[in-house]
Amino acid sequence: MNNIRKANIDDALIITEISIDTWKKAYEGLLPQELLANRKVDKTRINCWKENILNTEYTVLVYEDKQVCGYLWGGKKRDDIDIPYEIYAIYVTPEYQRAGIGQALIKEYKKQINNQPFYLYMLKGNVAASAFYKKMGGKENTCYNRKLSIGKYNIEEEIYIFE
Repeated sequence: MNNIRKANIDDALIITEISIDTWKKAYEGLLPQELLANRKVDKTRINCWKENILNTEYTVLVYEDKQVCGYLWGGKKRDDIDIPYEIYAIYVTPEYQRAGIGQALIKEYKKQINNQPFYLYMLKGNVAASAFYKKMGGKENTCYNRKLSIGKYNIEEEIYIFE
């Protein structure tokens, strides 16, 4: 049974919750505790997800097993990189991780973009994510790694390219 579907507007709250909860767990020890603690489910974030879901330039897929337990958000590239597509975010709730959900979401995304090359950025030091992306065929390319600011904090991201 295929548990992957396109997200609908009613999924905005659960996607926001997954994003916040999984973000806090995945980045514990990698980002300052203050930054993690300040991430909250609020109307602004929920409305942002509603816009992402309704915007036809994006793909928002959810994996459902009794309830939504993971999502992938992707679309056309946002960076000056010669790769046409990007995964902006992919998260699976901790209790469903290592069950093939992330793999299924990426496979479905690949189908939707006709197996075109894509890339994604991940927080440097996220060992579990790095292992997963490598397992899925992603190749790190340090030429495109970047540094960003989230508020007063500087972070480093690594790119994985899937061809």
